[in-house]
Amino acid sequence: MHWFFTGLLIAASTGTVAFTGLLLRRLFTTAPEAAATLTASLAAPAPSDEEPTT
Repeated sequence: MHWFFTGLLIAASTGTVAFTGLLLRRLFTTAPEAAATLTASLAAPAPSDEEPTT
């Protein structure tokens, strides 16, 4: 019977490691939409401090 619980413990540990890896991957990667928005905002000219002339 203890072999069943040993297998269960190994399965639970594997699941925990896989889930932790998924969370770390999500933490350290950027979604393509967010990366495109960031690139576009960096490429745009910075607003000037002068008042617009009308």
